[in-house]
Parts: sequence; structure tokens; C-alpha cells
Amino acid sequence: MAIRHVGDARESRIRSADGTLLHVEVRGPDDGPTVVLSHCWSTSLASWGRVVRRLDPGLRVVLYDQRGHGRSQTPLTRAGYSAEKLADDLCAVLEATVPSGGRAVMAGHSMGGMTIMAAAPRATFQERAGAVLLTNTGCTDLANRATAIPLPGALGRLGSRLFLTAPVPLGPPSVASAEIFRYLVMGKATDRATKRLCARLVHGCGGVARSEWGRVITRLELSDSARRITAPTVVFGGSEDKLTPAWHAHHIGSLVPHCEEVREVPGLGHMGPLEIPDILAESIDELAATHLRA
Repeated sequence: MAIRHVGDARESRIRSADGTLLHVEVRGPDDGPTVVLSHCWSTSLASWGRVVRRLDPGLRVVLYDQRGHGRSQTPLTRAGYSAEKLADDLCAVLEATVPSGGRAVMAGHSMGGMTIMAAAPRATFQERAGAVLLTNTGCTDLANRATAIPLPGALGRLGSRLFLTAPVPLGPPSVASAEIFRYLVMGKATDRATKRLCARLVHGCGGVARSEWGRVITRLELSDSARRITAPTVVFGGSEDKLTPAWHAHHIGSLVPHCEEVREVPGLGHMGPLEIPDILAESIDELAATHLRA
């Protein structure tokens, strides 16, 4: 595994089980407690940037681009998109960055949280999970419970599926698209800079990968896998989250055997790492201090 130093990050390419190459970055001291961050649908590891800047500088932070996102490879066929592939990729990252016998705090946002739940039954995950943070995510009934498309009944559910699966090119970011994404995925009080950052991240994701992962999400069923998370876990939901309403956070909390807290954050939309980086960084720091440093 060749490592390239770029600023304060060590960059590398890790090969997943099916040969897909994943872009990985490691920041912080090599001997620090490890945190692994898994990002959401249609963005990249950059979506965790605000959280990373607020974390304890003594932590060793591992980030990676999900397949089809950022600088990771995009699968050439539909066979490259599934919950099992998400689990494969996370396990490949863990095996490459968390030494055997070591443990890490694993934090996942939206599809990143689904990745963690999909990987939970795997021996690699169970051996290396010291604690877990899940934010703005769900494990079942995702399209049916989404409220991003304000239409009644079956029309709303159809609209949610179309939003998730349409392979429409988005073109360059604009003021209009920033406002559209604010409505769909962020809280009402979101500031201008956060709206623009969200739009820039989503516009950077290719239409095919966005559509294929949306298809996976609409069919996702990970309740049994969520029950296999044995590490101490905290779950965050947002009172204004239209993609994964707070019901999902409480449902996951009811499934995970050692859930320490389910916190529903007032005014939070779907983009936790962009909207509440201070709260998430504080929680990750606390999990690392409690479950890793000891």
C-alpha cells in the first residue's frame, strides 16, 4: 500500500474484496486512538471536514471515499452496488488502517451509518469496533418514511424513490440548487455557507453512482445487522430531517444492544456533519476517551 503525504494527510489506495480501489486518508498522530469516518450518499470524505477540524488533535482520523464517490473507483456494473459491497469496503479499510488487536470509534452519517450496520456481523468489524456513532441514518423502510417530497401517500413515496434513484446530471452548483438542497436535506435555519458547501459536495457526485446507490437505499433492510452492533453506540437524529426522520434514530436505538443514547437534535436536518459539527466532534471525542484511551 503506497502512502502519499499531502499536507497533514497520508493518502493511499486500498483494494476492496472485488478489486475496487478506495481512496483513503489518515490524519493525526500515528499512535493516537483511531476514529474511522464513513460519509453519506452523494458526497465524499470532505463532508466530514468540519467535524475533523474540531476533533481532539491527539486522535488518528481515518476517512475514505465510498465507492462511486470522491476519488474512489466507480463500479462498472450494477453488481458493484449493494449493502454487502459497502460492508466489504469498510472492512477493507479497517484491515488496512486498524492493526489487528486494535479498536476504533466508527462514525457513520446516512449511507455511512448504513455501511456500519451492514458490516456489523463481520468478524473484522466486531474485532475492531470500540464504539459507534450513527447520525442521520436508517436501517429499514427508508423511502416510505422520507418526507422530502411533500406529496400525500403513495405520491410522496414515489417522489422519494425518484429523488433517490434519478440519474439526472446536476450541472454546476448555483444559488438555486443550494436552496433546493437546503429544503430537501437541511434544517430551516441553515446558513448560506453551509447551503453552498452541501450543494458543491452533491454536485461533485456522478449521476450513475448517485442513482445506483439511491436504488440500494430504497431497498435496504438492515434491522438484523443493526442488532449485531455490540459496541457501545450513540445515535443522533434531527427534528427537521426529511430523508431519515427521527423515527429511524429511535428505531435503531431500540435494536442496538448497547445503545448509550439516542439524541434528537432540534432544528437539525439530514446533514449532521455540516450542520452540527461541534456536537458530533464532542461526542466522538467522548467515545474515544471513554472506550479507547482506557
